[in-house]
Amino acid sequence: MGKLNISIHPLFFLFGLYFAATGKVFSFLAFTFTAVIHEVGHAFAAEKLGYKLKNVCLMPYGAVISGDVSGLKLIDEIKIVIAGPLINLALGAFTLALWWIFPESYPYTELMATANFSLFFINLLPAFPLDGGRLLLALLSLKLKKKTAVRVARITGVALGVGMVGLFVYSLFTEPNPSILFFAFFMIFGALDVRKENSYFSIAQSFSFEKIKRGKEIKTLAITSDYTLKKLYPLLNDEYLYRLVVYKADKSCVEIGPSELAEIFVRKSLYDKII
Repeated sequence: MGKLNISIHPLFFLFGLYFAATGKVFSFLAFTFTAVIHEVGHAFAAEKLGYKLKNVCLMPYGAVISGDVSGLKLIDEIKIVIAGPLINLALGAFTLALWWIFPESYPYTELMATANFSLFFINLLPAFPLDGGRLLLALLSLKLKKKTAVRVARITGVALGVGMVGLFVYSLFTEPNPSILFFAFFMIFGALDVRKENSYFSIAQSFSFEKIKRGKEIKTLAITSDYTLKKLYPLLNDEYLYRLVVYKADKSCVEIGPSELAEIFVRKSLYDKII
């Protein structure tokens, strides 16, 4: 898996200070670790589809992932988006199974189960920059024009944020919960900041011929002529340059060198055949 550029949003530190002030440092660390695992789920799914995460910004209730998805089908984007929450769900379910087999592990793993299930449900809320907001926009884009889909996603996010503010006001009469207010502003600002947030860039950029200046080993791959770029990508590693030997149906073959392959990456879409 390629390198991820990770940054941290100021609200993430603010949320950490809140946990420290309330004596819940271990909770904060558990949620941070779980958020990183969550992003690994996105990155793994993206790379399998021929894209990889470029920039990850950790947020109090998840992360924002930035890049360019030009040429990526919406159905593939949906698969990448749901991969993160599914990782959390799987880890939470694994923890429950562990309790069933080894009940004595409960005191040591309860916090991890809580963190995973919490991130799973929170990230499915249909508000940006949570995965649920991205999923909502992708699903809306299947039926609506992009501008209309973005407008609906914004309205939904703002409405949820305002609802969270109301929930915080209600908590003032029972047991004040500042984290609800943090979350409310997080959703409102995220909804107002919906841009080309689609979050992946083509793995082709990692194979630019210009990178030979740093020195790269050339590897040879033999494939058949029915290979698309999408099918080829999982076989590649950005540590190398590649020479392809493409076998046709009549058993003849065509060789494609690194420079020509780099041009194919730029010229063709993810679903085009190599030749």
